[in-house]
Amino acid sequence: MKRVFKAGLGMAVLFALIVCCGIFLFSQGALANTNRVAIQDQQLKNVSYIKSETKPDPELERAFSKEFGIKRGEDRVRYFYNRIDLNGDEVPETFVYLIGPFVCGTGGCSGLVLERVNGGYEVISRFSLVRTPVIISEVKTNGWKNIIMYVTGGGIEPSYRVLKFDGETYPLNPSIQPEVESENIKGIGIISDDITENTGIKF
Repeated sequence: MKRVFKAGLGMAVLFALIVCCGIFLFSQGALANTNRVAIQDQQLKNVSYIKSETKPDPELERAFSKEFGIKRGEDRVRYFYNRIDLNGDEVPETFVYLIGPFVCGTGGCSGLVLERVNGGYEVISRFSLVRTPVIISEVKTNGWKNIIMYVTGGGIEPSYRVLKFDGETYPLNPSIQPEVESENIKGIGIISDDITENTGIKF
């Protein structure tokens, strides 16, 4: 009887381990799928797409780890970034996109726009629900180029939304910004990589 009980207990423990592993793998896959959805089935005809940088940037890492309160070796985070001039001063700003359990949700992941200040970086804007590629529009508002993001998931109707600079920052949440028709979008699509949990730069 004891052997039967132990065997049953062993099977229950094994089943629990399998379920836990399955949940973990599903969550990791969900992150990948969250981002894979972002790369649209068809690229916009008036948008030029570029992939992210591949060289780690220690100063950039210091800036985003401080902003999000994440620690190297403790929080599983990877990042992608591109440098692009948003305000026409011929000095490129940096858009960084982060993926990982701490910085992602069902609607997308996190992003920042930063500018170089005294050898480091200063955060201009923070974004949630980011999906890639992120489109930098040719159109400007208050001297800064509009940013266009594709939103979907979490009950959101799939659509492109335009984020306009208000003089100090860009809006945090793209899902509540005005819609823009795809045929009216012109610009550069940054971070057009194949996003998975194994790509990008490991923090």
